[in-house]
Amino acid sequence: MPPIAISEHVAAVPFTHVTGPAGQPRGVHGQPPTLADMLPAAQLASRPLNVKVGADFDIVVLPEEQARKAVDALAHCRPHPIGAAMARRGEWVLFLPPGSGLGAQWPTPARHFDSGTLQVPPLLTACEEPRWVRLGNTVHGGRAYTAPLVLHPLLPLLG
Repeated sequence: MPPIAISEHVAAVPFTHVTGPAGQPRGVHGQPPTLADMLPAAQLASRPLNVKVGADFDIVVLPEEQARKAVDALAHCRPHPIGAAMARRGEWVLFLPPGSGLGAQWPTPARHFDSGTLQVPPLLTACEEPRWVRLGNTVHGGRAYTAPLVLHPLLPLLG
């Protein structure tokens, strides 16, 4: 299965900085950032675009089946700990707060990235691949970040 397009050699589209002092994530009015906060260029895009990973978010890439199991296993939690997710060729990409991988060994088959370039779909235009499968942790979007301290220990239990 081909990996998500992650490359340090692809030019990224600039986007607004969504972290505050000491790397603390922030969105509009101090709220947790939404996809629109993290990826403003994706709002105007009509096709997939490249964004830099690291300054405003880390990512964890999971097989689609494991990602779906995680969403289902945490369905009883409010607010839902899984934020925005995009899919491509049998994998889901979950967005994490910047620095989420420091000192953490993500269980296989999860792959954590804190640098490089990620191709993301446009936010307002339908796209076959990659595509958004979750726009945040609520029906209307909401928080874009997945809670790494909830997701990390859950993954080995999902098989």
